[in-house]
Amino acid sequence: MSPRLKNILKFLLFFCVGLGLVYLSIRGITSEERLNIENAFKQANYFWLALSLVVGIFSHFLRAVRWRMLIEPIDRKPRLNNTFFAVVIGYMANYAINRIGEVSRCGVLARYEKMSFTELFGTVIVERVIDVLMLILFFIATLILESKKAFEMMNEVDLGGKFNNWVHSHLIIVSGLLVILSIGIVIILKSKSKVLALVKKYVQSFWLGIKSVGKVKQPLLFWVYSIVIWLCYLTATYLCFFCFEGTSQLTVGDSLVILIVGAVAVIITPGGTGAYQLLIGNVLVALYPALHLRENGLSVALPWLIWGSQLVLIVFLGLVSLILLPIVNNTEPHEKT
Repeated sequence: MSPRLKNILKFLLFFCVGLGLVYLSIRGITSEERLNIENAFKQANYFWLALSLVVGIFSHFLRAVRWRMLIEPIDRKPRLNNTFFAVVIGYMANYAINRIGEVSRCGVLARYEKMSFTELFGTVIVERVIDVLMLILFFIATLILESKKAFEMMNEVDLGGKFNNWVHSHLIIVSGLLVILSIGIVIILKSKSKVLALVKKYVQSFWLGIKSVGKVKQPLLFWVYSIVIWLCYLTATYLCFFCFEGTSQLTVGDSLVILIVGAVAVIITPGGTGAYQLLIGNVLVALYPALHLRENGLSVALPWLIWGSQLVLIVFLGLVSLILLPIVNNTEPHEKT
């Protein structure tokens, strides 16, 4: 099977899963609730949404800055505009096929900055590990600040045990693959074969990218950026609460809960399509019954507003980046720093 056909099949699979979850998120909505959802969007205060999008753009900018810090020890600092363009293009690609954005942004930067793709990919793996650490940190904060809601949230996110069952059933397979991969890397590194020498070169480049986190020139600033990026995600979510009168009384602690659930949704489907609306809607109804969010349509309106606005922002920035990349790189000579 050709890689292109495989990617098309992956896209169709995830797209169908996303559509199925979208259907589940809106299934059972009565005509009265549908009218309430429409009224909620008509009466929303979009000033807060605009602020949320500004915070979102700032988080993408910080991610580009942090990525440059990882890249510098292995080669040189790429231009910030190219790095930012690559980041948002990668985000846009993730809405098509889960995790393909990591490959896309490395490909874009490697092409326009004449860098090693494998070394760049190693730095992206580091970024993903750091994001997992930040997710764990924010989850711990949620347990401390909103312990009751956190446990109720886990019951809602579990989807009847399907998510946990998937993890448990694949744990042995994943562990076995990691062992095989580790043995393969050792064999490659010790081999003197010309064929394997080329593979060895790529493995070493990849490992060089991973080790870059230990060679960052300003480690404290690097970790500050990492925390601020996730605080931006939290703030962007919190600001959206004020778009609707019925959710304006939700707190920062509540936005922590929504942030964690949203991160799980992004793992399930590309960009969280369908999964975000389904999970957030169920969590809102379960955790805040006194607000009557299902009856007034906000259990549907709020997750669609948060998810949809970020989708529009990423697609817009991604398309603009695709247009500007060849223009900027034809008019600005690259300078090593």
